[in-house]
Amino acid sequence: MTPPPTLSPPFLLYPHDLKSQSALTSQIIDLTNEAFARSKAPDPKTWNTRPRFQTAQMYHDMLVEHAVVAVILDCVDGERKVVACAAAVPWRGGWKRECEGTETGWEIKAIAVDGSPTYLKKGLAVQVMSELERYLVEKTKKEGEKELTLWILAAECINGAYWRKRGYREVRRSTEGDGTWGCKTSFDLVVFGKDVVVGA
Repeated sequence: MTPPPTLSPPFLLYPHDLKSQSALTSQIIDLTNEAFARSKAPDPKTWNTRPRFQTAQMYHDMLVEHAVVAVILDCVDGERKVVACAAAVPWRGGWKRECEGTETGWEIKAIAVDGSPTYLKKGLAVQVMSELERYLVEKTKKEGEKELTLWILAAECINGAYWRKRGYREVRRSTEGDGTWGCKTSFDLVVFGKDVVVGA
């Protein structure tokens, strides 16, 4: 019988932390690549399952200035193992930056949970996203703003319903294909947004 996981609370890492901890960053990249492939595996006629991040540099390039990553670790045989992660980066206005300059906030992306039954459907994705939201609310307060908008770019056919259940609203959509996100045909790419009241 598998012992229960010994999970850390979610904690934050910044780009300089990840650049100085290559082993931890490699785990995050591997976990993200595995999760993205798993989400596309049920529909091989539509999706390639190539890695989300083919190199460590691609992951670091995603983490622009002010980005932050939330992580949960498990302790397995005395070794720490990344079992959930999510990143937040400043919003750039959409997949094609179509609303750059008119929309502000933060994009939540590269969300991943270990595929083992030990970790799936245990709320770990919600925990890392909640930690990012907590951090961004505090950051927004300190900057004197009253409202924060969180953004998600998602394939409608894979996880559109999930984001609606999490309180995100559809802002707009476009039909993409021709290799976008490894698609072999076409799909609806949806921009989801959620407004968070920061308070006093």
